[in-house]
Amino acid sequence: MAPYAKSAAWAVLCAAFVLLWQGLTVRCNYGGNWSALYCTGVKFRIPPALAGENIYTFRQSYGWDGQFYHYIAHDPFLADGMWKYIDAPGMRYRRILVPGLAYVLALGNAKHVDAAYRAVILLFFGLGAYWLSRLAVLYRHSPAWGMAFVCVPAAIVSMDRMAVDVALAAFAMAFALYSRQGEEDWKLYTVLLLAALVRETGLLLVGAYCIWLLLRKRVPLAALFATAAIPTLAWYKYVGDRTPPLKLAHAIVLPFSGLLDRLLHPLLYPFSPLADAVIQGFDYLAAAGIVLAFAMAFLLARKTGFNPRGWAMVVFVLLGMFLRRSEWLEAFDCGRILSPLLVLLALEPLASFEWLPLAPLCMVLPRCALQLAPQVLGVLAVTAWGRP
Repeated sequence: MAPYAKSAAWAVLCAAFVLLWQGLTVRCNYGGNWSALYCTGVKFRIPPALAGENIYTFRQSYGWDGQFYHYIAHDPFLADGMWKYIDAPGMRYRRILVPGLAYVLALGNAKHVDAAYRAVILLFFGLGAYWLSRLAVLYRHSPAWGMAFVCVPAAIVSMDRMAVDVALAAFAMAFALYSRQGEEDWKLYTVLLLAALVRETGLLLVGAYCIWLLLRKRVPLAALFATAAIPTLAWYKYVGDRTPPLKLAHAIVLPFSGLLDRLLHPLLYPFSPLADAVIQGFDYLAAAGIVLAFAMAFLLARKTGFNPRGWAMVVFVLLGMFLRRSEWLEAFDCGRILSPLLVLLALEPLASFEWLPLAPLCMVLPRCALQLAPQVLGVLAVTAWGRP
């Protein structure tokens, strides 16, 4: 079997694994209601237009981001007023790629949007696994490494809560692959253009590659790649003209102030003292892993001569330094936002057999995996977790 075919096979297997898990948790924990994956909370109003969908809601909860991208997928062009039921429409609508693809796949038919959204999420699991597998083969490792894509925090979040972050994690894999191969500039350009439409942090990949080109005095090519951001900026203008102004925080964020605030004021959990101590221990382990990632990113970027992957790590470190407390609150939050950094670091062992760059990801992963523990117990029929 050709290497490309082997990587494609592992990509399909990765997507099938995710679908299997989702099917099990939906059947065992949510009474067969697939809309539970959007994590919709009762404290936000559900759009009347979706009243017939029998959306699964979680008691005493504000839910999570997936519920809003679900609404966007039903109204991607802000034509039907769905934005009124979204917490920050000016921000959420900017992240159009995943919900927009779902709308296109469903041919605009509201009855098929939900299934199409789940299919798009699975597509990006497959793509992420494929690109990781291709990288592994290039470094003379088994293509089975593609399955490791499910261990990326952004992938876990998207598998569990239909967040869009799995797409950017997949594009980070593609960035590492195609920025390494200069003869495939058109593939890299496509990746950068689409990554920017996933969420705002996708623009950092565009910026990192342009910085690398400019420092090599390849100004015309840098100008060309900078145009990959134009569709995203045009879309931001479209959204800004149709939604209320974004509410920007006025307080100046000092470097690491959000992290320090989070560490000094740990999140309290409504469990037993022993359970709280265990969870908080994993919280601190995850935070330590990200701090380690910050330090290692600069060392590895310097070691590799500040190649495109090195500059991408550096710009994501700069992003992480200025995250607010709310973005450090859970490993699910900071882990998914900084998944491109963790991914790019974790790829280093494939090239050098020096496994230390895997440590940050391995330190963040347990807290993300722990989030799935109640569902695992439900699947094993140990508890009846997840009932509406």
